[in-house]
Amino acid sequence: MAGTPLYRKVQESLLERINRMQIGEMLPAEPELELEFGVSRATVRRAVENLVQSGVLEKQQGRGTTVRDHPEAQDVGRVYSWKAEMARRGVESSSRLLSIGRAKPSQRIAEELRISPDELIVVISRLQLVKGVPIALIVNTLRERYVPDLVERGLPADSLYEELTGYYGLSLAGGEETIGAREATSTEASLLEVPEGAALLNVRRVTLLRGNVPFEVVDMAARGDKYKYHATLEGALRKRE
Repeated sequence: MAGTPLYRKVQESLLERINRMQIGEMLPAEPELELEFGVSRATVRRAVENLVQSGVLEKQQGRGTTVRDHPEAQDVGRVYSWKAEMARRGVESSSRLLSIGRAKPSQRIAEELRISPDELIVVISRLQLVKGVPIALIVNTLRERYVPDLVERGLPADSLYEELTGYYGLSLAGGEETIGAREATSTEASLLEVPEGAALLNVRRVTLLRGNVPFEVVDMAARGDKYKYHATLEGALRKRE
């Protein structure tokens, strides 16, 4: 790594160590790191500050510097099951059913699903947890005609999408998703264990069946400090004439 600044070398070495450490584990104090790496206190401090700024470490008053909890990431561009997504990442997750029932659609839901105001919908509200910590509130609004006995049966599987594809034989072909941010309501704050008005990541999706038939509206409110979206972008190569 000839030509690499000393603070960057220290930073990269610390990052390798952090990836083997537990969340909340203490990083050695600056004097110890100074001796270990044979560099100045300023060099160590800059490396640590960069890792704090990038969200890998966290400075706690009276404790020192600890390994920070990593926000769970969700890839943009595919219809996903929460349970399957967390399992794919090797993360321990669970779901708490808050409510399930039939209703008439609001004007917005009716427009998104392209249905009449008289068509019944099934509304499912769940709290999603990772390692016992509440991460997101998800409200799934489904067209009742495709899941006629779901309310009576309840939600026997941990994964709603496993139920939709396995029991009801539905094929989820795609969807359209909007990502934004908003402040937590008092109810959301209580369930997600954050202050009222805290920043939430808001994801709203219309899920399509084969033939581009709107079937479901998903509204997710996730803790901004515990959840993030990940997108891989491809460049467009212009063909020369």
